[in-house]
Amino acid sequence: MRSKEIAQELIQQLNDPTRSSQALLALMLKGNEGVQALAEYLRTSKPSSLPEARLLAVEGLRALKGSQALSALVCVASERLDEIADPVTRLAEETVASHAAEALGDFPDPLAREALLELVKGKPLIGVAEALAKSWDARAVPYLVSWLADDFVAEAAGRALRRGGSSAFSTLVDSLHDEQARREPESGTSQRRRARVLEILDDLIKSAEMNLIEDLLNDPVEMVRLNSARILLNKGSANQQHCAVHTVLPLLDSKERAVRTLSEETLLDHFAIGHSLIEQEIQRREDSGELAEQFFPRESTLRILLRIQNKGKQITEAQR
Repeated sequence: MRSKEIAQELIQQLNDPTRSSQALLALMLKGNEGVQALAEYLRTSKPSSLPEARLLAVEGLRALKGSQALSALVCVASERLDEIADPVTRLAEETVASHAAEALGDFPDPLAREALLELVKGKPLIGVAEALAKSWDARAVPYLVSWLADDFVAEAAGRALRRGGSSAFSTLVDSLHDEQARREPESGTSQRRRARVLEILDDLIKSAEMNLIEDLLNDPVEMVRLNSARILLNKGSANQQHCAVHTVLPLLDSKERAVRTLSEETLLDHFAIGHSLIEQEIQRREDSGELAEQFFPRESTLRILLRIQNKGKQITEAQR
């Protein structure tokens, strides 16, 4: 049997779960012939609701490298997914495209980076963000910042932006005050994007730059106020920290459980800074008749404050 025929037979075995791993290894051992076979398979096989064989081909080309491998991966990563009518098949092929895009981050060829810069302008894909975290290019920053609004890809986009460091800093700060954020009412996706921007800035911002975010303590969005307060508590001046505690305390009354939980954690983490304000708030609520025993419709804020006070004192005692 000729070598090309053997390669084609191995390609067919990629669709057999019992033989697919061995077939891929055999194709990779064939070197350039294996690259040609895998690249042709990716280009000519149709998207399927069962993407395992195409995913294996992507992994093979990712390992083998070369211009043919790069060309095939760019082709798959750039596929017009919205033209696939069946939603199950479209989702499966999106996984293939995402893996192909991620593989581009392993190619030193400048064409791979240019392809990623085109891809980041399109549909958010985790693989594109993961690739840019390895093969960083500052030109991708505005697009990655916008991807923070997408719940599915936000974590990967955040990793890439942290990788960008100072080259992403100004765009991140500016995005906190952009036109979308100033709309009334601000969309939920914009609110989540700005809150995530602050999570990234917590790793990038310096103490001397706290003035860039301190006005956000008065932002209408709870998570934006909370995340800005957390940064100021970590790196701000004594006065900024004092203002931050004042911002977090009312968030214990939030209707959102996640906000209340994070606010409690924040106040406990910075108990040494905020203990006197916590005690004042406890006294104010007791004087107003609030009951710590109230649990419905949710646990009373006074009870949360007492828990923070008790845990904070225990931690303080243990550290002495």
